[in-house]
Amino acid sequence: MEQNADTNLDQDLKASRLNKYNNSRLQNDVKQWLAAILSGKINPQEIESNDLLDTLKSGVVLCEIVNSTFGPGTIKYKDSKMAFVQMENIEKFLTFCQSQGISHDELFQTVDLYESNDPYQVIMSLQSFSRMLNAKFPGKYPLIGPAIAKKHQRPPVPPKPKYLGQGGVPWSSIEYGYTKGSNQMTEGVVFGGRRDIVKR
Repeated sequence: MEQNADTNLDQDLKASRLNKYNNSRLQNDVKQWLAAILSGKINPQEIESNDLLDTLKSGVVLCEIVNSTFGPGTIKYKDSKMAFVQMENIEKFLTFCQSQGISHDELFQTVDLYESNDPYQVIMSLQSFSRMLNAKFPGKYPLIGPAIAKKHQRPPVPPKPKYLGQGGVPWSSIEYGYTKGSNQMTEGVVFGGRRDIVKR
């Protein structure tokens, strides 16, 4: 990415993340997921018409996502216009996510949402929450974002044939060409006379 002469690297990275967030398809996927999770608790048209960050900024919707999926009262929150209360709601959501095994690296920080520092990371965190839900309650809730591939174990390595270990020589030595110390002399290898390439 070519850096603008009038901006520094941090500003360019922030602009790049903002461009990713402004993907309408990505935002619509998250909004539809929110409407499905919070069915009957929030007006879907309200979610659709508002900017995603504005919907989430108070932390109320985030806490309701948890209470709607893990049971009422899982997170106790306050619906308030006061900034410190809203940030406390957001922090409660993030703390709950970590308690459910979502990596700290996958979560946004409170200022990423409240001050719009990194809105794209907010979406990434909701995708991680969606994957966690899908793992704990398979098929019960919709999945947003890419599914993480499951780790496959390597097939077992068959034991080496017994004959490879005969004669006190470990199989690895034989397998890698051990021939009991053979060399040019013992094998009768004869090289031709030395060639002189210097003109006399």
